[in-house]
Amino acid sequence: MPKPKTTFDKIAFVASEMPEAIAARDSLVEAYGEWDVTEADAIVALGGDGHMLQTLHRFMNEGVPIYGMNRGNCG
Repeated sequence: MPKPKTTFDKIAFVASEMPEAIAARDSLVEAYGEWDVTEADAIVALGGDGHMLQTLHRFMNEGVPIYGMNRGNCG
């Protein structure tokens, strides 16, 4: 089995509609650049649990790791 990639050059950031998630996405894109999910080495979902689950369901067959960063709210 090949060793998993430990660094990512192309990261796609997907944010929920929450202002905190959008602000975090803007900041991360400024720092790391912006890639489409079809070209990305990794996907970072910014939002709450629901957004993370939606992102997992939407992109789980893309063959790239998906990470979550909590920037949502409760309920």
